[in-house]
Amino acid sequence: MFYLSFLLFSYVSLSNEKKEYSQVKIEGVSTIVVESESYRENKTSYCRERSDPSEVIWEEDFSSAILDKETWKYDVSNGFYDKGKFVYGWGNSELQYYRGAKTEEHTNENLFIEDGLLKIQPIHHRRAFQKEFDYTSARIKTRDLKQFTYPSKITFCFKVPTGIGAWPAFWLMPNEDIAWPQGGEIDIMEAKGRLTNIAGSALHFGEGSHNKDEIVQNVVIPPSVRFQEKFHSITMEWREGSIKMFLDSETEPYMTVQDNDKAFGEFSYPFDRDYYLIINVAVGGKYDDHKIDRTAFCLNSKCSNKDNPDDHRFLIDWIEYARLEP
Repeated sequence: MFYLSFLLFSYVSLSNEKKEYSQVKIEGVSTIVVESESYRENKTSYCRERSDPSEVIWEEDFSSAILDKETWKYDVSNGFYDKGKFVYGWGNSELQYYRGAKTEEHTNENLFIEDGLLKIQPIHHRRAFQKEFDYTSARIKTRDLKQFTYPSKITFCFKVPTGIGAWPAFWLMPNEDIAWPQGGEIDIMEAKGRLTNIAGSALHFGEGSHNKDEIVQNVVIPPSVRFQEKFHSITMEWREGSIKMFLDSETEPYMTVQDNDKAFGEFSYPFDRDYYLIINVAVGGKYDDHKIDRTAFCLNSKCSNKDNPDDHRFLIDWIEYARLEP
């Protein structure tokens, strides 16, 4: 989930539905708002239907209050070591300290399971955590526990948090030890807490942190269906030499990348390999130009300073990893 330095936008087409497009300016960039018939109905969740059980390789419904230790482990820190040097802020000047499991349920005050939902909430501490960090959050991953590869489709049904500075994401990194971004990074979804109806997907690749490229695509839904107020799904269809991203039940992808695209003329296409999954909420950082509103965050584990605490949490309803024809 590294900083995205540019955006590429494309038209999203709809099949078997009335096509309605409107041109808008978002932070000075022209893009397309897609309004399909499915968004004319007011629903709590617009997530696509679940796959046929015979196709499902693995799924996570968070039906237990215990986070599965056989699947998930925590990252604990505010950064990582690179060639013996500690990189603070995870390479993006992020402000949060990720905390580890604190209970028998393999959870903590930043990450817990409630009402069948995985909930990740950043907390703003009035007294700095460990005398250094004003924010804590959680980041879990499946590294060395569960891997994902092609041909497959991976779907997340989720609701993003609101608040300037919140940066929720689910993404894939290579299982093997390889310098970033040589093995590729797949950001299936990331969002900015201050934008109500936009989410994005991104692919990172290249030879090193100063010799790289990325492909980024934002998807925009009608303002009447605010992204932060409803559950939505993003599905990645992953085949050899090809990645497609779909929003909700749409039949046409909002993002399509192939290994023969011009973007891979300088750097090779690295995404035909095994990956592990990461889910997290970062705070601040380069992704949204260091914008942050301290009052937007929970102040404690119960988020008692907010009338609707779940509005300030990243909610994951279910995850599905299913077979896909090559």
